[in-house]
Amino acid sequence: MKKILYLLFSAGIMSACSGTGETSAESSDAISQCLAAKDYKYEELLTKADIAKHVSIDESSFKEDISSTKGKYGSCVYTWESDRPEKEITSKVTGSVFKRPDKNQVTIKMLDFYEDSDLKLYEQDAAIDLFDQSYKKLSQAEHDELLANMKKKLANNSDGFEKAKKMMDARMKFTYELVADLGDRAYWKWNDDYGIELVVLAGSAKFTILSKTTEEPETSLNHAVQFAEEVLAKCEG
Repeated sequence: MKKILYLLFSAGIMSACSGTGETSAESSDAISQCLAAKDYKYEELLTKADIAKHVSIDESSFKEDISSTKGKYGSCVYTWESDRPEKEITSKVTGSVFKRPDKNQVTIKMLDFYEDSDLKLYEQDAAIDLFDQSYKKLSQAEHDELLANMKKKLANNSDGFEKAKKMMDARMKFTYELVADLGDRAYWKWNDDYGIELVVLAGSAKFTILSKTTEEPETSLNHAVQFAEEVLAKCEG
C-alpha cells in the first residue's frame, strides 16, 4: 500500500508541476558523464584545497573522514574547530542535556543519477522534473489540485486517501528554497545542527553538500554554493 501511495503521490506532483521542466543541454549531459567517471571518489570531487579557496581552515583541528561505504551512500566529511560556543543537546532517549562543540563542517555525499527507467516510471521527459518532485515547494492551488485527484483515484479506499492526505500535508511543510544559477537546478534549507543542506542537479546527476561554516544561513549558503561550483567546475572544462 505504501508503495502504491508513493507512486500515486509522485505521479500527481509531476502532473501538477508539468510545464516547469527543461531539456538538459549537451553540456549538462557531459557533466553527468564526467561525474559518473569520478567513481564516487568524494574526496576528489570536493577537496580540502577547494574549500580553502573560500573559507579559512584551522589546520590544527582539521580532519577528513572518507566513508568506507562506496557509491551513492558514501561521503567525505571535513571538520575543523570554529569560534562558536558549544551547543546544548538534549537526548531524545533520556532527556539529559549535554554540550558538544559546534564545529565547522563540509560534507559531500549522495551522488546519484536519474536513469531512463526513472523517467519512464513517472512518464517524464527530463530529470529536472523528477528533481523538482522531491524539493519544489507546492502552492496551495497545486496542493488542492493534487488532493482532488487523489480523492478521485482513491474513491473506494478511504484509508488510502487519508494516508495520501497526510503525505500531502507533510509535503506542504517542506522548507527547501530555490537557488538560482547553480547547475540545472538546486535547492537548499537550513538546519541549526548541520547548517546548509544544498542539493544540486546537473544533467542526470545530483549530489548533496552539507555545510556549516558560520552561524548565519545566508553566509553559509554562499559558501555551500561556492563548494558546489568547485565540484561542477571539475567537469566543465
